[in-house]
Amino acid sequence: MATFIKDDKKVLVRDQNRFRKIYRYIRKKPRPLFCDDLKNVSTFTWGAYWEYFDNQSELVHEFPCCFDTPPAVIATTLARTTDDATINNPNFNVFITDITTSQCIFRTSGYYTGYVYYQALEDGVYEMPNIGKELEVATLQFPKVSGEDHYTHTFQAAFSCTPIVTVSADEDVNAFVTAISTTAVTIEVSKAGYEGKVYMQAIERGC
Repeated sequence: MATFIKDDKKVLVRDQNRFRKIYRYIRKKPRPLFCDDLKNVSTFTWGAYWEYFDNQSELVHEFPCCFDTPPAVIATTLARTTDDATINNPNFNVFITDITTSQCIFRTSGYYTGYVYYQALEDGVYEMPNIGKELEVATLQFPKVSGEDHYTHTFQAAFSCTPIVTVSADEDVNAFVTAISTTAVTIEVSKAGYEGKVYMQAIERGC
């Protein structure tokens, strides 16, 4: 630490206006949101965590939170390892099997080293009044209609704007969204004649 000594005879003058906080001439009136007695607070269980794969193709994960029913799990690989300066190869498909109320098994399409991030929620429609948004979670059983390779799901939530939808399957297939609106979403998979589950989470984005 350096110490500076003023050795001249000049008077030290400071401009107090330099430290004055300037406000706009027009200020918006505050709109408080009272979150008392849990009336405006979401209380559902939302699990979000990660697991580290060390040259593995499957890993048993114990949920850090408790669920009443097996949740719908969405997972993806991350393009970094434990050292942020080291970039791994994230080009692996992640699928989730053997989901119970306490654990699941993450599987990848090859021997993978790196993190898998996930979110887990029970099926249902959730209101989040504290942020003014809605969330819907569903486990979809393919095929919805025999012979079709797509699944059109009608939302039960009343979205005011188009939600963000993420999907994962319980087998080594790519699940992806091909059409989406405020009322429905169409999901397809990369395997013709696929018979299995696809886990979907739709959360309302900022409009």
